[in-house]
Amino acid sequence: MKAFIRHIGVTDHNDNVHAVTFGPGVNVVTGKSSTGKSALIEIFDFCFGSSEFTIPEGVITEHANIYFTVIRLLETNLVLARRRGDTKAFIKEEPDDVVKEAKTFTVSYFDKDYFIPLHEFKKSLKLHFGLRITDVEDDLSKREYRYNKGKLPSPSIRSFASFMLQHQNLIANKHAIFYRFDEKEKREQAIEHFKVFAGFADQTYFMKSQELNELKTKKRSIERQIPKATDSKEKAKAKLENALKDYLAISGYELKMGDISDVVANPMPALDRLREAKVDVIAVSDEHIKLKQEAERERGKLTAELRKGQQKLADIRSSIQFAKSYTEETGSVPVPEEAELYASKCPFCHTHHSSVEQDANKLYDAVLWLNEELGKSKYMLESFEEQEQKAKRELEKLKSTVKSADEKIVRIDKPIVELERYKTQYELSLRAKIQVETVLEQLLEKPDQRLEEQLKKIKEEIAEINKFLEQNYNVGRKLNEAEKRIRSYMKDLGGRFEFEKSYQPVNLDFSLDTFDLWHESGKRKIFLRSMGSGANWLYCHLTLFLALHRYFCSLGERCSIPSILFLDQPSQVYFPSVLDTAKEFSPREIADKEGDARKRPVDDDIKAVTNLYSQLVKFCEETLKETEIKPQIIVTDHADNLKLDGEVSFESLVQGRRWRTRGFIEIPETDK
Repeated sequence: MKAFIRHIGVTDHNDNVHAVTFGPGVNVVTGKSSTGKSALIEIFDFCFGSSEFTIPEGVITEHANIYFTVIRLLETNLVLARRRGDTKAFIKEEPDDVVKEAKTFTVSYFDKDYFIPLHEFKKSLKLHFGLRITDVEDDLSKREYRYNKGKLPSPSIRSFASFMLQHQNLIANKHAIFYRFDEKEKREQAIEHFKVFAGFADQTYFMKSQELNELKTKKRSIERQIPKATDSKEKAKAKLENALKDYLAISGYELKMGDISDVVANPMPALDRLREAKVDVIAVSDEHIKLKQEAERERGKLTAELRKGQQKLADIRSSIQFAKSYTEETGSVPVPEEAELYASKCPFCHTHHSSVEQDANKLYDAVLWLNEELGKSKYMLESFEEQEQKAKRELEKLKSTVKSADEKIVRIDKPIVELERYKTQYELSLRAKIQVETVLEQLLEKPDQRLEEQLKKIKEEIAEINKFLEQNYNVGRKLNEAEKRIRSYMKDLGGRFEFEKSYQPVNLDFSLDTFDLWHESGKRKIFLRSMGSGANWLYCHLTLFLALHRYFCSLGERCSIPSILFLDQPSQVYFPSVLDTAKEFSPREIADKEGDARKRPVDDDIKAVTNLYSQLVKFCEETLKETEIKPQIIVTDHADNLKLDGEVSFESLVQGRRWRTRGFIEIPETDK
């Protein structure tokens, strides 16, 4: 998003305004150590909603009453301000003419009515940056398993700081790349919300994703029910066959139904015919005898299969016991460590023979083979145990089938017992007919057909939502394209910095899934932590963040991350800032203070630092030309008076922001 910081400042207890003014492009604040340069990034972070107060203790914190930041955002200006220890923050929208001069921001400007609770301040601020999403859950079912069934955190402007701020202890760090990523939750939020910040996903995307995942859950539920419904249908079919056989056994007449599969598929015609049919009986029928004999033959076959299964299980268990016994016995047999061989000699002619040695070698080879074969016994044991489990399962199924066959015979005999108890053949036939009707009525419900229809409808709805998401969002494809663009930018930008020769040509890659950065060397990934030299770490950070901001600018107003980047003390890897205490920046004087710790010629380091600033200027100009947005880079450093490449002078980047004889806060003598 097109934006830049106009002012960062402090209003002290005496109502004096101390501020630094900036514009688009490269802005340099240069000065010696302990002048308040690094406080600027902390003041901005505090005004941008940080829950922590990290402004260095000293002159600034001693005299400051109000900390403020003014941001130019699209066509308006936001004034943000806070007091230390206050739970409220100031936010106000202003036109250009009001915020042009930093001296405007005396205590009287900060009307108490514009101070609101910090959580409300953050909500208001994120609305100004176009973050209107309140629910980023794509699967509501996950919420049920979350503590207090809470929602996922919504995208926050605090995540912007990870893309905007490179502090002094971070800019050349080999263990960390992004600010705030030391906290796992904040890291995960920034990564997960990247698609929102880049404009790939909005609230409709998440609502549709929730709907999609809800439909997928229903689809899985129905797919689990369908086999049960199908199984229920098969059971109903068997139940119908048994009911028809019962009627035949009792009455002596067969109910003409036609093909059973057709009846199960469409039971209504059969039910209509059955309701019109009268119950007739044949007293001398022997159908029940035929049915019983058929059932007994079937039971006999099943019993034979059951016996075979029992024998098979017994054989497997015997093999398992043998394998266990063998393993135990072979483990207890002592194995000789060595053997002595003597050459044989004929007692008559005293001729030596090697036959014993040859036989011994053959025996040795045979023992090796046998040991190798026997060593497989433990694998055979595992195989037997697997077979045992399989045989047990098959046996249980056979037992269940035999039990069903027994129940079938009992059911055939039951009417005979009931006839002996003075029930008529007609009554029993009528009851059997009613049982057939009951089964047919149950089949009319067709649960499997209803489920299939529901499943078909849900699949159509899923396809429709997938099509909508693909046509309107296609987040996965956009993230892949973003990675390619960022990688392309890094390849170009990385080649401009002075990486060590062992990493040239530099081939950096970055993952939007994990936010990991590495150098690709052949088929090896060399991560930042494994790369040597502070200069390499610095240039990895710079290359990545410049590439990210060029990509953000290319997205225009679709991207909510402002085109602002803070770089604190980038030249420290060449000239340690703690050694810079003079009134003028002197690389050679700093080098002398380093003593034996210095490894490179001073001129090489001056050249590298000069190139760094030249590339920052070139980056801003090229980005403006490519995207029509000029990013803002604020550099707080002690490097000074550099002779840059091209027409831009270093002085034009500083524009009076030089703190060698003064600091960020100048306290008038009358106020001391």
